[in-house]
Amino acid sequence: MRRLRLILSNGLLLVIMVLPGCDTERHRLMTDHYPSYPEGMRWAIDHGKILRGMNQDQVYLALGSPVCKKDVDDEGRMVTVWLYPPIGRDACVTSAFRVYFEEGVVTTWDRFTTPTRYTDPAGGMPAY
Repeated sequence: MRRLRLILSNGLLLVIMVLPGCDTERHRLMTDHYPSYPEGMRWAIDHGKILRGMNQDQVYLALGSPVCKKDVDDEGRMVTVWLYPPIGRDACVTSAFRVYFEEGVVTTWDRFTTPTRYTDPAGGMPAY
């Protein structure tokens, strides 16, 4: 029981130490950059929307941290993809929402309501 308490205490301490880092970055961006954005950009950020032409900081402010980031070659162009909450088991394969950046700005995005690759079978995980 003592060992379990120690593990839980250490886990809680780690979470407490990591979370402020995210808040610090968001606070810095909101303080240093947000006021200089055009009104339409601030509205989009405030409402969790993205717009073509947003930079990565602006998308971070609007949507938060992605669960996964990938750089992919798309017909000779390097595209960065930010993936948001997963539909199935692997967040980097089955994301529900993807934002595509070229040269650091949003070019497009996709929203999926069904997995694009195999994830969990209908009804959840198989019983063994």
